[in-house]
Amino acid sequence: MHEGHIHEHEHSAGETGSPAEAEALLRYTLQHNRSHENELHELAHTLESLGLDAAALEVHRSLDDARCATEHIERAIAALDGAADKK
Repeated sequence: MHEGHIHEHEHSAGETGSPAEAEALLRYTLQHNRSHENELHELAHTLESLGLDAAALEVHRSLDDARCATEHIERAIAALDGAADKK
């Protein structure tokens, strides 16, 4: 986990000036999400080892949702790559 990780993001993603910038933002977000998936996985196992099974289950469920979101971002990147190949 990143200690003290603060989410200070400017939400101007819709204002990217080019497909390349949009793809770069998506790739950054993909890596960022994967980092959080790893953290959630570790946290779930920590909760299990502490005997906090109900909390661990919810974290595992959140991890499933996070992975689903990551898959959507991967497909968005693939769609951009496919669009670039057609040019």
